Amino acid sequence: MKQLKTQDLLHQRNTKLVLREMFNHQAISRVDIARQLRLNKSTVSSLYSELEKKGYTVEIGAGESTKVGGRRPVMLKINARHGYFLSFDLGFNHLHVMANYFNGDVVYFHRISTRGEAIQQILAAIDNEIQKAFQKIQTETGLLGICFSVHGVVSNNTVVTSPWVDLRGVDLVANFSAKYAVPVVLENEANLAAIYERDFNGTDGKENILMVSIHKGIGAGIIWNNQLYRGFNGTAGEIGRSLMVTDGNSAGSDKGQKVEDYCSEDAIIDQIKEKKKLAHLVRDDVVKLDQANDTEVQTILANFSVAIARIIFNVATTLAPEAIYINSPLIEAIPRLMDQIKSAGSQLGIQQPVKLTNNSSYATMLGGCSLLLHQVLDMEDFDLHFAD
Repeated sequence: MKQLKTQDLLHQRNTKLVLREMFNHQAISRVDIARQLRLNKSTVSSLYSELEKKGYTVEIGAGESTKVGGRRPVMLKINARHGYFLSFDLGFNHLHVMANYFNGDVVYFHRISTRGEAIQQILAAIDNEIQKAFQKIQTETGLLGICFSVHGVVSNNTVVTSPWVDLRGVDLVANFSAKYAVPVVLENEANLAAIYERDFNGTDGKENILMVSIHKGIGAGIIWNNQLYRGFNGTAGEIGRSLMVTDGNSAGSDKGQKVEDYCSEDAIIDQIKEKKKLAHLVRDDVVKLDQANDTEVQTILANFSVAIARIIFNVATTLAPEAIYINSPLIEAIPRLMDQIKSAGSQLGIQQPVKLTNNSSYATMLGGCSLLLHQVLDMEDFDLHFAD
């Protein structure tokens, strides 16, 4: 009985390894899978047949023959139309929506304004988006899972704090899993951005990375030993809540100013609004003022760059990651800021490479897709890489 159990576990692991190889290649043959995994071709063929029956994979025709000739191998790939995932980013004034096929390909992405709306209105909008997906997306098995990106602390698939969207009394998991009979996953947005960088962009073999996410607040997603590190009660990476040492405010003072009160995207917008005496200002307006060479705005942005470099230095000194990534729509819109951050970081002594992640609007949503896929396939410990 014990031997049978061991054989079953080995069979399950080998099946997942075959699936991993297929996810990590646009197309691959049974021969190449067998070579990569050092398994018999007959074993790989048997495992592949099981995956094909589940609808996970498809054959796509003959590949190229080898230099010595011979029979052309049959190429295999993940069946994108097996099913799809939906991800929702619950921002302060917006709801981002993304649908992804089973292989991670984006079906569509759009943004819905939720400015001034109560949570029940937002939930109704989410229901409406799910119903639209049922009508729009044609796949073999339909919706496979839902992910919610939360700008706050998440622990054990439960929202602990959500400072920008009032989720008190709202059980997203119970509500949507009961209604749609699919797994529902909650995760912090910075953590999802870190997963995106790991699984969609690749990290050049680095297993310990830090993602600094700068939006209304500032958070960090930590990938350690290639796994997401959440910390005690999901609070790892809450760097925006760190207290600054300022005039008359010690780090232990209840009145101490938080880092994100000074140098988050919203904090910078507020500083520019006050300086320019403007009643209304959004990111696009800041970009236009910068492009117009407004010296006051550029000074504030330069100070912002230095502040971000200092934040990165402090976190890098504590965690010593192999690489640091920044997810920021504002910095993506004004690339010069990244150069300023790197320059200031170099002067401070930051030795790790500091990079701006691309597709900042997509990052958390694609991270949500990967998180769902790993859970649905029970492959949390397997590296899956997707085309960006």
